[in-house]
Amino acid sequence: MKLKPRLLLLTALIVVGSAGAAFMVARALAEDMIEDWAQRYAIRQVLYQKSHMLQPILREMDLARNLAHAAPILAWAHHPEDPELRREGLRELEAYRQNFHEHSYFLALAGNRHYYMNNADNAFAGHEWRYTLDPDHPNSRWFFELLRQKRDIQVNVEQDMSQETANVWINVLVREGDQVLGVTGTGLNLQNFLHDVVQSDEPGVTSLYIDDQGAIQLHPNRALIDYASITKAATEHKTFFALLESAADQSAVKHALETLRVGERSFITQRVQLGERTHLLGMVALPEIGWYQITLMDLSVMLPLSRFGAMGLVYLVTLLVAMSLLAWSLSRLVLRPLARLNDAMARVLAGQPVPPELVREGSGEMRDVMRHFSHMAGVVLASRRELEEKVRERTAALEHLAQVDPMTGILNRRGMSEHMAAAISRSLLGQGQSLGILWLDVDDFKLINDQHSHAVGDEALKIIAALIRAHLRPHDEVARWGGDEFVAILSWVDAEQLEQVAERIRSAVAAHESLLDATGQPVQLHLSVGGHILQPGETMATFLHCADQALYRAKAAGRNCYCSA
Repeated sequence: MKLKPRLLLLTALIVVGSAGAAFMVARALAEDMIEDWAQRYAIRQVLYQKSHMLQPILREMDLARNLAHAAPILAWAHHPEDPELRREGLRELEAYRQNFHEHSYFLALAGNRHYYMNNADNAFAGHEWRYTLDPDHPNSRWFFELLRQKRDIQVNVEQDMSQETANVWINVLVREGDQVLGVTGTGLNLQNFLHDVVQSDEPGVTSLYIDDQGAIQLHPNRALIDYASITKAATEHKTFFALLESAADQSAVKHALETLRVGERSFITQRVQLGERTHLLGMVALPEIGWYQITLMDLSVMLPLSRFGAMGLVYLVTLLVAMSLLAWSLSRLVLRPLARLNDAMARVLAGQPVPPELVREGSGEMRDVMRHFSHMAGVVLASRRELEEKVRERTAALEHLAQVDPMTGILNRRGMSEHMAAAISRSLLGQGQSLGILWLDVDDFKLINDQHSHAVGDEALKIIAALIRAHLRPHDEVARWGGDEFVAILSWVDAEQLEQVAERIRSAVAAHESLLDATGQPVQLHLSVGGHILQPGETMATFLHCADQALYRAKAAGRNCYCSA
C-alpha cells in the first residue's frame, strides 16, 4: 500500500479514534453532570413529597390529639359506665366529627373495651357503641397492641373486613400522665389519599412510604401495601427490602434507614436495582408519624442518555472538518453550556431563579436541555412558593379553627384560656385594671334538646352567644366554654358593674322570643350566672373556680339569677 493511502488511513483512524475518545469523554461528563442534577432533583422531590404528604395527616393528627385531650373525653374514659359522662363524650365526639376530613371518628375505651364510631353519613347516630373489643379476636388486636406500645400517636393502614376498602388510620392515645385510658382518632380513605399524595404524574418517579421495620405503608400499587402492620409478626410484613434485587442494596437501604432514625442525616440518596432497572433512591424521615418517605427515580426514564448520541456525530463532523477547531467547538457547544447549567442548578437549589439568558446557551439538543431545564426550574420554584403559601394559609386556618367555636362563631375553650391567661398576666403586672369573669349556664338546656330537638338547642346557643356578645364592650371577650356553658372576661370593671352587665345579659336572654318551637310558640330561655372579680395573687385556676362556685350558688338559688363569689 502506498504512503498516501496509509497516511489517509492513519489520519482516518486518528480522527475516528479521537472522535470516539472525545465522544466517550463528553458522554461521561454529561452523565456525571446530569446524575448530579438528578441527585439534587431527587432531594428536592423527596422534600416536596414530604411536605405534600404531611399536610393532610398533620391536620387530622392535631384534631385527633385535641380530641384525646378534651375534658369530656377524659372524664368519660375515667368513668366509662357513667351515662351522663357518656352523653357529654358523644357530644364532644360529634363536634369533632364535623371537623375531620372524612367526617368520621372512633373511640375505644380501655375501662370497658367499648368501641364507638360514626361516619360521614351519620349512619350510627344514637348507636355509636358498635361492639366490645376482644383481645382474642383478630380484628381487635390493634387496640391491645397500641395499649401495649403506649405510643402517643400511631398511623396505620388497614383494610376493612370485606377487604373492599381501606383507610389510613390515625390513632391517638387517650391518657392522663402514665395512665392509658383508650384510643381515639379518625381515618382517611386510602384510595383518595393515594391519589392525592402518592400518585405521581412525573414519568419514572415513584413515591412510597415505609415504617421503621421497612413495611410498606403506602404505595401506588395497593397489592404491595402491608396492611395492619402493628398486629403482624416481623416475618409477615411486606417490606421494601423484598423488592430489591441484591443483598448489598438491602443492607445499604437498612443502613440508610438507621442513619435517618438516629438523626445523623436529614435525607439520603443512593442507587438501587429494582428488576432490570437502576433507580436513584431518595429517602427522608417523617418523625411526626414514624414513617419514612422514599422516592424512586428510574434513571433510564429520567436520564435518557440516548439523546446525547447526536453529540458523537457533531464531534466526528467537527474533527473531519478541522482538528484545530475541536477545542473551540467543544468549549462553545458543550463545556460552557454545561457549566452554565451547573451554575443554574446551584441557583435553583439555593431557591434563586434561573438567569433568563440560559435558554439562549448552546445549540441543538443542548439548547433544548437548557430550555427544558429553565422551564422545569420555573415550575419547581413556582410550586415551592405555592406550597409555602398554602402551608401559611393552612397554618392560619388551623389556628383559627383551634380557637373558634364553629357553631357560635365566638372563642372556644382553648381560645378563651389563652385570652384569659394573657389578661390575668397583664392585670397582675399592673398593666390593666380590675378583671371580672362571668360564668353563664343555660338553664334546663337538656330539656330544650329533648322537647324541641337538638336543632332548636343549637339555635338557642347561637342566639345566646349573640346576645352576650351584644351586651359586652369591644375590648371584652366571650367564649363557649363547653356544651351549654359560656365564659365572659370583662376588663376595667368592679363588682357592681359586673353584676349590672350580668343582669342585662340575663334579662335580654329571658326576654328573647324569636326562637320558636315546631308549633310556632316561643321557646323560653333562662341563664344562671356566676361572677367574680380577680383578686391579687389569684391564678387562672382559682379565678375559674370562684366563678364556678358562684354559678353553683345561682343554680342552688333557683336558677335564672346572678350570684357573685
